[in-house]
Amino acid sequence: MVNPGESYYDLLNVDENATPEEVSGSYRRLAKVLHPDVCKDPEAEELFKAVNEAYQVLRDPRKREEYDLALLQAKDSQFGDYYKGGKRYRDPNTWYYAHMHQGYHSKSSVTDSENIPQKRSTSTPRILQVFLFYASLFMAITILAQLFLLPWLEGTSANEALNAFEEGNHWMNEVEYQKAIECYTESVTKLPGFSEGWRAKGLAEYKKAETLTGMGLKSSADGYYSESVKSLLQAYKAFPDDYQVISRLGYALAATGDYQNAVIYLRRAQSLSQGDSELSKRLEEALKMTGTSVSARGST
Repeated sequence: MVNPGESYYDLLNVDENATPEEVSGSYRRLAKVLHPDVCKDPEAEELFKAVNEAYQVLRDPRKREEYDLALLQAKDSQFGDYYKGGKRYRDPNTWYYAHMHQGYHSKSSVTDSENIPQKRSTSTPRILQVFLFYASLFMAITILAQLFLLPWLEGTSANEALNAFEEGNHWMNEVEYQKAIECYTESVTKLPGFSEGWRAKGLAEYKKAETLTGMGLKSSADGYYSESVKSLLQAYKAFPDDYQVISRLGYALAATGDYQNAVIYLRRAQSLSQGDSELSKRLEEALKMTGTSVSARGST
């Protein structure tokens, strides 16, 4: 047990005039006895730490000189009665409190230390405490992002999507289908749930495909027909009764060779708008390609 009143010289069992060799020799003898691997006494580890602390100071000439000065100062201080070792490179009051807290005091001193605040110990492993701290921090950041950052980003994306959509409408009016497609693509990329953007994109892609087909560039048009199908299928979820969406979807499907599905959407479009000769013609062609009999067509 470490006596709070012991100086470093007392701990190493040497006098204040001891040579460096005497200090080192005494430390080695004590270390052989007090090292935790050798001595299993519960207090051995703390006592060994105190001895090692004393040795680290007294073996260094500069630190020893400063320590000797601290000893002289402490003898006349208010702490000299219970710790003649002075500061020990720490405030004497802190040193005394630490040892009282850790139990380095006699039974007679227990009553005197009852009023000293005690730090509550915890059984939670340090690594778990660190993990819980960072987990809590991550959760806090996530919540803040959901409350403030994400709505702001979504609002920014929505504005950018609308601007791109308006620009696409401008290019459609100018019959610049390629530029319109690029703007509408940007619009739905910024705001994937923007149904109007998907509708406009699909119709622009169909227009571009029809233009290329009219120029005899069917191979170049095929990609636009395929993209038109994808875009119009997205739009169809929000516009199940939109004649233009449904009819162009049927036309684009037929152009890609998917006549079975083309017939489904063309019939749906026919039910919404009777008398469209172009629609009727394309439906007849799609039915012919599927091999549907005349009687079956008439009974539909």
